[in-house]
Formats: sequence, structure tokens, C-alpha cells
Amino acid sequence: MKYFLTAFFAACSLWLYAPAFAAEPRGITLLFTHDLHARLEPDGRPGKSPSGGFARLSALAIKERAKNPGGTLLLDAGDFCSGTLFDSILAQEAPELNAMGAMGYDAVTFGNHDFEAGPGNVALELAAANNPRRPAILLSNTLLDPEKPGLTALAKAFAAWPVKKYAVFERNGLRIGIFGLMGRQASGYVQTPGISFTDPVAAASETVKALREKEKCGLVIALSHSGTASDRHGRDNSEDEELAKAVPGIDVIISGHTHSLLKTPLTAGKTLIVSSGYWGRNLGILELEKDPAGGFRAARYELRHAGAGPVDEEILGMVDRWKAKIDELYLAKYGLKYDSPVAWSFGFTPPAQVENSTEPLAMGDLAADAFRAGLKAAEGPAYKYAAAAVIPLGLIKSSLFEGEIKTPDIFRVMPIGAGVDGKAGHSVAAFHLYGADLLRLLEADATIARRNPDARLMTAGIRFSWSFSAPPFARVKEVSLEEPDGSYKPLEEGRLYRIVTSEHAALYMRLFFNPPIVPLNSEGTPLKNIKEALVLSGGPGERIALKEWVALAHFLSSFPRTGPGGLPQVPDRYRTPRPSITVLP
Repeated sequence: MKYFLTAFFAACSLWLYAPAFAAEPRGITLLFTHDLHARLEPDGRPGKSPSGGFARLSALAIKERAKNPGGTLLLDAGDFCSGTLFDSILAQEAPELNAMGAMGYDAVTFGNHDFEAGPGNVALELAAANNPRRPAILLSNTLLDPEKPGLTALAKAFAAWPVKKYAVFERNGLRIGIFGLMGRQASGYVQTPGISFTDPVAAASETVKALREKEKCGLVIALSHSGTASDRHGRDNSEDEELAKAVPGIDVIISGHTHSLLKTPLTAGKTLIVSSGYWGRNLGILELEKDPAGGFRAARYELRHAGAGPVDEEILGMVDRWKAKIDELYLAKYGLKYDSPVAWSFGFTPPAQVENSTEPLAMGDLAADAFRAGLKAAEGPAYKYAAAAVIPLGLIKSSLFEGEIKTPDIFRVMPIGAGVDGKAGHSVAAFHLYGADLLRLLEADATIARRNPDARLMTAGIRFSWSFSAPPFARVKEVSLEEPDGSYKPLEEGRLYRIVTSEHAALYMRLFFNPPIVPLNSEGTPLKNIKEALVLSGGPGERIALKEWVALAHFLSSFPRTGPGGLPQVPDRYRTPRPSITVLP
């Protein structure tokens, strides 16, 4: 009897606890994003339902994580910063990294835009990211030279985080190796001396070998800021597909940089390549299960739209607090507020629609006029005539939509990077160039801009023509510049012309022309530092650099108040682009 009872209770115990021993381990769920570009708030416009926003993404992630709590990872493939006014408090608040920590991100990598604030600001950002749930930052092919000016603090910040080549996680009994990677095309945009990148394929091969052999990982994931084929980037190949073919030991590539939205995974051998689009409009979901033939296969793949629905109240509260900080620390000095309307506009054509063409862009006309007007207002009675404004199309990231335009909408038109003053947004610069160098700028537009649309020039005060059939860098036929009385006269190669442009454009003139195009003073002497060319605005007590986007905001606010609610109305003359450039056969 005693033996029977013992056996009976033992059998019951086995029956009660059988699932814990007999059940197959659940699969792995990867939740992923990339190219968030600081869209902490939903991206929307009048008449359209807003999408994205960190609070909505977080709510979706919480719901998905609950389905597989022991087997889920939340990952990002880079460019989580750069693109909105939240960049203005990057060094003080690190809003993206702190929010991503609160959202439960396990690992992220840097994209090229995540370096744009400059090494000093990135170092401060890492120090300010004090959320105890902060994600691992993974960079396998990024090199820092701490001996270079400005790099010492960043190298120390990387070591303190610590930023590593890879990290190993355990989910549902499986060891998972994850590493970060910067692609060849993306790395070309990082122009900071002392930051360099090794060959991504070689770095991936070395890292995968370590994860497989040393770390004994059964699943290897690359957070790759390299991208898949995109006309926008002028490539005939696809870096992440090349990576998958060259390094077959990668099971999954989460692919960022080219803003791709892959409705089904790309495959190369046993590697799955996934992308969820940009600005956090979708949360990528990839459920993996073992493939009997080896490796893993997609049991479920979904791009869940972050539209109307639940929000994470904790994240929402963080975002509201940071908006108040933006007003206090950044906007107040320009006489602007985050949620205040500035103007009323009709809808402008987005720059992406004209990139690989010769079509003009009215948004470029408006921005160029704003630069000239901003220079004139800043200098007041001491204003010295600027014959032209020149803005590369690559600096104009979006256009104004139809309806009420608020401060964040204007910032998003020209949001990239930080100026030499260390503050968010590049500054307007004014300096002199000889007519011969202006001609070289126009020749570059005529020769390379169809393959590299970032080099297309948006202008004011310049009229020129060029021919498709002429030899490269000898295509420009006629050039005339505006005189102070409003007339146009032919360009003189030996004459000094004052121009207004972006400090960032001035940097590229120096880096990418041979010989370099160097900013000059009114006597024709090279400026020692671009700081000498910055346009300063404000009262006599505090002169601050005029940001590109602030020049646009002030220009918009100067228009007649004929719009709804008494707002300044963008004039009808900007509905049609100016015929400043004539393209000949």
C-alpha cells in the first residue's frame, strides 16, 4: 500500500510538472526598428492620422513581449537620433537613449546620423543617458583615435558605457549573439577626424567567428546600418545582401540606413534580411523557429503600424517633460515655442520627388530666400550685400505641408547635425568667393548631381544654363548674378562675390573639391576658421549663431498675416519654382 501511494503521488507529480520538462522551447521573437531619426512624437500633418512616436511603439512592444516573455528581444539598427527638435537637448537629456532604455531595448547600433552632433555632444549624450535599463550599444567596425582633437572624451564615454563589438543574450535556453555594423556608404557620411570604420565584411566575418566558436551562440543577428538597394542612394547593389552572401554565418540582418520597408524578408542562403521602414511608423516583428534543414526560418513576419491605439504613459510623460526642456534650453533664445504656430502654408513638393531629376524645387527657393533675408536682418544697418544664396539639396530633408506650420515642422526641413557652436542645427554662413569658384560649384551641380542628388544646388540670385551633351565639368554655358539694384549681370571669374550658405556646405566645399574651395574675406584672404563666417543674430547683449531653420522660421513669420487665424501666409509666388536653371540638350 505504501509503495502504491508513493508511486501514485510520483505519477501525479510527473503529470503536473510534465509540461516543464517535455515542452519544446518556444521560438525567438525579434522586435525591431531602425532610422527612427528622433521621432519621439508621432509624425503627422493636418487632415492625416499621425503615426509612430516612441509611446506608441512602446505599447506595441509591450503587447508583443507578453506573448513570449522569455524569448523576445527589442533591437534597433541605427540612426535613432537626428531629425527633430529633440536633438537640441541631446547633450543635456539624451532623450532617445533614455526613452529606448525605458522601452526595454536590448541592443542598438549607431548609424551615421548618430555621430552628427559631434564627438563632444555624443560623449555628453552617453553620460546623460542614465536610465538603468539602457540598451547595449554595439559597434564592431568603428574605430576611435583618442589622440585626435575632441575624441578623448568620446573614447572615455564609449569605455564607460561600455560600447562593445557584440553582446550575448540568452532567450528560451538559446544563446544569441548580436553585433553592430556600419556600412560602406553610411560611413562615408561621417566626416569627423579620428572616427573611422574598417571593412564591414571583414569585421562581420571576424565577429561571427567569435560568436559561433568562442561564445557558442546558436543564433547570430547583425544590426547593420548598411541597407538594401535604394535608388535614393544611387547604388546598383545592396550592401546587406552582399553581406549575407559573404558571411553566411549570420542568421538575421536587421537592415537600416536606406529607410527600406521590406514587406517580406529578403533571403540570401540561410540569412533573413528584414527592414521596417523609417521614423518609427512600424514595429518590425520576426518570429523565428528552427529549420529542420539547419538555421532558422520565419514563423511569422509582420510590420505592425504604430497608428492610433494604446500608448505607454511612462514614455508619454518623458516626452512631455523634454518638450518643456526644449522650450527652456533652446527655443527661448530665438523667440519661439515648441507648440506655437508660426505660419500657414500650402503644400510644397517634397525634395525626394525631384532628387534624381532636373526639376526645380520651390522649397529650395523659399529656403534660399530665407538665408538672404536672415543675413540682411541680422546685420541690420551694417548689412553688406550678398549676391547669392546657395544651398545643397542634401541639407533640405523635407518640405512644408499644407496647413498650420508649427516650430517642429520648420526644424524638420533642415534638421541635420550640430553647428560649430555645438548647438543643434547648422548655422548660416556668409563669405566671399571668386567667380571662378562659383563656376566650379555650378559645374559640380551640372555634372554629378543626377547621380548624387545631395549635390544639387538650390539658389537665389543666380541664373545659369548647362548642357547634358557637353563634357563633364564643362557643361555650364551662361551664368549671371543679381546686382544690388535687382538687375542680373554675367559672372566675372576674377570678381569677388559675397554669398550666403550653410556652414556645412562650406565644409564640403573644402573637403570634396580639388583644389579646395575656401571661404574668403572681402579682401580675398582665406578665413582661418568657419566661425569667422557665421551669421550672428540677437541683441547687443548676446549674439548667437543664426541657425538655418531659424532663418526659415523668421522668414515665414515676416509674411503678411492673411492666413487663417491671422497667421502669416506663404505667398503664392512660391507655388511655382523659379526658372533659375535652364537645362539644354
